[in-house]
Amino acid sequence: MFFVGFVYFDCFVILYSIAMIQRFRRNKSFRFALISILLTVAALGALMISAVAGQIGDDDLASLGSKAALGLAIIILIYVVPRMARGMKIEYLRSEFSIHIPNAGLVYCAVILVVTILSLSSGNNLLYLILSILLATMFLSWLSSRLCLTRLDMQIRTPEHIFATEPVPFDIRLTNRRKLFPTFSVSFAVSEKDPASSSHDHNKVDLAYFPIIAGRTEARARSERVYPRRGVYEMNGYQLTTRFPFGFIEQRRFIEKHSEIYVYPQPLPLDHFPDIAPLALGRTESHIKGSGTDLYAIRNYLSSDHHHHIDWKATAKTAQLMVREFTRDDEWRVMIGFDPGVLKEVAERDDYSARFERAIGLAAGLAEYFIESGAEVRFLTPEEDSGYGIGRFHHYEILRQLAKLKPVPCETGLNEQVREIFQRETLAEEQQRILIVSAPADQIAGAVTASTQIISIEEL
Repeated sequence: MFFVGFVYFDCFVILYSIAMIQRFRRNKSFRFALISILLTVAALGALMISAVAGQIGDDDLASLGSKAALGLAIIILIYVVPRMARGMKIEYLRSEFSIHIPNAGLVYCAVILVVTILSLSSGNNLLYLILSILLATMFLSWLSSRLCLTRLDMQIRTPEHIFATEPVPFDIRLTNRRKLFPTFSVSFAVSEKDPASSSHDHNKVDLAYFPIIAGRTEARARSERVYPRRGVYEMNGYQLTTRFPFGFIEQRRFIEKHSEIYVYPQPLPLDHFPDIAPLALGRTESHIKGSGTDLYAIRNYLSSDHHHHIDWKATAKTAQLMVREFTRDDEWRVMIGFDPGVLKEVAERDDYSARFERAIGLAAGLAEYFIESGAEVRFLTPEEDSGYGIGRFHHYEILRQLAKLKPVPCETGLNEQVREIFQRETLAEEQQRILIVSAPADQIAGAVTASTQIISIEEL
């Protein structure tokens, strides 16, 4: 048994050394690989001489050969094995592949251990044959699963805008670049961090399963996923997994790719907040001609006028084509401020997290209401300032800011930067101001202008 084990080990060292020679022909590792091969071949030669001498009855030569083989084996253990183990460890750390033994594989390994003990204790050749079959099956399981994950190209397409609690589709495509061999039973998952979790661990989220991908073909899958809460989900890569063919070994391939997924909060309808004052008070009308809604004057028709503006009643009375002119609405500008600062004792309350998320939904609803009403909206936080803007793109930018907001400990309940901006007397530019804070409204009223509408998170 020692003879067979020694031969297997020496063969492994020779194969590993040949692989290193092929890879590092011009590297200093070439000398180490060459010395390893020479030592292993010499040990094998001495062992073979000892075995042959024992068969022909030459005890002196057999003893000398066994001593030489033992000495060379000790040299290999001291010189070759540590460096080989270090090289394999580095190679493993650099590799995308990893191995996991599932429960079925653990049971199978236990069976191998039992058969190994019975074989060594009894010396039965049939048990040795069964052991070799078991080991070959385990090796074949590892090799097959490894081949299933090699030469696979992956592409994933995620939606550009994602809202919390809404199902979103993920389109996944795997391409098998091998010419002949197909890929079997591959699962696709993403590794990401939940923004609500305080740990730095990333969770594995399974998205798709591909039963078979033939050679030189691609397979597509669409998976719908629902994000339960808003926030910034940090993703550090994708993972391909397979247990083909027997399920004894789970081969994993991790593809590192760092990105962030912004999940927007759901805008809450403003009718959920009946205590909020009317929101259209900031809109005023001028006495200048423009594209408003109120009548300014009636005049004679010009060739440049649109026919929709013709006043047919005035035309009938005067027997001439008459058109209506309207007053121009002044620019409607709204500034919404959100201060995430909160007193420590308030943040420790059990219901504050729900109130804060409700305030986030209110801010998203306010931005949506004003933008759809045609106002220029500016959204302000202590970290970012969106500036004035209109349209759906600007709305998404505000939602992006809201997705990143978290409660921040503050001694006064109002950030100094927000206080300075809301203290400015610039009503000509900012006709309407709304400030969402955690502190009570009566405590903040003296810190901002009287025209500012204060919404306290505590009162929501």
